[in-house]
Parts: sequence; C-alpha cells; structure tokens
Amino acid sequence: MRVAVINDTRSTHHFGCMLVMENLMRLLSDQDVDVVWTWPVSVDWRRHKRRILNMPAVDAIIINGEGTIHHNDSRRFSQALIDMVDFAADTLKVPCYLLNATLHKNTAAAYQSLGRARAIYVRDRGSLKELQEFGGLTGAYVPDLTFASNVSHSRDRSECDRTLVIDSAVKEDSRFLEAYASDNGFDFRSMVVARPSNARFLRSPRPWVKNVIKWLKSDRKLATDAGSYIRYLQDYGMVITGRYHTVTMCLKNRIPFVALESNTPKVRYLLTDVLGEAGRSLTVSDVTSGIPERLRSFSEKELEAITLFTADAEVAIESMIADICNDISRGAQGRYEY
Repeated sequence: MRVAVINDTRSTHHFGCMLVMENLMRLLSDQDVDVVWTWPVSVDWRRHKRRILNMPAVDAIIINGEGTIHHNDSRRFSQALIDMVDFAADTLKVPCYLLNATLHKNTAAAYQSLGRARAIYVRDRGSLKELQEFGGLTGAYVPDLTFASNVSHSRDRSECDRTLVIDSAVKEDSRFLEAYASDNGFDFRSMVVARPSNARFLRSPRPWVKNVIKWLKSDRKLATDAGSYIRYLQDYGMVITGRYHTVTMCLKNRIPFVALESNTPKVRYLLTDVLGEAGRSLTVSDVTSGIPERLRSFSEKELEAITLFTADAEVAIESMIADICNDISRGAQGRYEY
C-alpha cells in the first residue's frame, strides 16, 4: 500500500509538529504502508502542480491538518490544504483522508470541498461541532497525534519547583512571555529550534536572517528531536506557555502548566476535552496578576482525567490509522465506517 502525506511539518523544527510526523510515520509503517512521498508545510503545492503529477503514483492521499485549517478565506495555506481534497478527487483520482485537524471559522465553500474527503478526523470536539453544525458533514473526533503511544519518550519525572516559560505562535504573546520570564527570573525557550531552512530568504528575508543569527548564536547546539524537548520539560515543576503542543506534552507527561490561547480556540478545546473545563487557559492579564497556587500542581481529579484521556487517546489514534489503512486496502468502496 502506497500513500502520500500532505503537510509534512518536520521542516519547521517545531518539536510538536515533528512529534506528530514521527508518530504518524511510525503508525503507518506498523500497518505496512509505504509513504512514497510527502509534501512540506508552507510550500503551496498549487504552484507546483506539474511536480505533484510527476510524483510516484499512490493509492491514497493523507492530509495532516494540524492547526492549519482555519479562516481559510484569508489564509493561503489553509485554502491549499482544502484544495488538495478537490485535487485528489478530480485529478489524482485517489481517496483523500484528512486527519489530526482543528477546524475553525472556515467558509461554506471550504466545507463543501472538505466533504469530498473519504474521511475527516478532527482533534477536538469543538472542531467536530463546527464540522457537523456549520459544514453539515460527518467526521470523527480523535485526539492530536502527539498523544499516540511512544515508549521512546517516556521516563520518570523528578520533582522540581522551577518554572519554565515557552513562547507562543502569536507574536505579541510571545514577546510578553519572554519579558515575563526575564522579569521573574524564569527560564525561557522557544518551541521552534532555529535553523536556516526554517525560512526562505527570497520569500521572507527578515525571518531568514533572524533564524540564521539565532542558529549561529545558540540553537545549532540544540537537538531537534521531540524526545529532547520532552525531557527538557520534565525538568520543571511548572510550565507557562502559548503553544498548543507544549500543552499536549505537559498533559501526557503530567507536568503542571497554564497556557495562553493560540490563534484559534484549540487550547480551550483541548483542555475541555481532557479536563472537562478550561481553567488552565489564562489571559495575559491573568498571568500578570499572578498564577493561582491551585494551578501549580494537578488535583487528583485532574490526574484521573488525564490518565483516562491519554489511555483512550492512544487506542483511538491506533484505531484511526488502522481503519484508514483497511479502507484503502479495500479500495475505498462504499460508505466509510468510522
């Protein structure tokens, strides 16, 4: 069985995105699937259609949605993933499976196109509600791929009272978090490791220069594997972050945290799915005023919820990949059974 994966996020050197792809590639391999080619994130495939058509033939397209598919009317790469569903159906003539997606405030036309996917798996119930109520489509909820079983990243965590601050995908929040860490004497770190390849000079000269400078000054010494980042998080007793995937890693590894919301409600969606409420999602004003002591550790109720959620998530993720692969092997005939 041969597939292609669209939105390969490994080139970002973002620890969460790399873990998603690590887990996805391993799970597909476990099903004896050959990923014969991938298409990288932040490269608009629509400008390279001839190259896509010259890629080796595949039995199916798998789109890694991540946090990309939102506000498609104003976001080019969101629309590109949506357009790939149509392209797979009309031109490549192969089934297309969207997984690991957050969906938020897309147009009716976007959902019409997404409806042509063979299956849609979203990573939070908030996205499933939008898919069903606004899009009128059928799909299934399966937690983010960072929750997949991965024994290579598990270890016992030592008790520690140090606080770590992690950046945000929202630039103004990231600046606040870095200043907050400096003012309070906390360690600060970005979830993205600087590498020259993180940006392209001709398209984004300033980010490229900043990446190169940071790489030369410090980040070339940093490992880029997700396991190294998880082990780093485990050395802290409290994490303050604006990154969705830092939250997933903290939950899976039982590291107390609070989080600023990202560019969609995905953090609040996640916390509600796991804990039943989003009390660990704070505003900048909340953090400035002082983090409540009760949030500096997990309650017994929270730990029970996290244990149940992570166990169920591991099973659901493996089942999702197996169901997709079985559907492809049967020729993607009839109605897809979630």
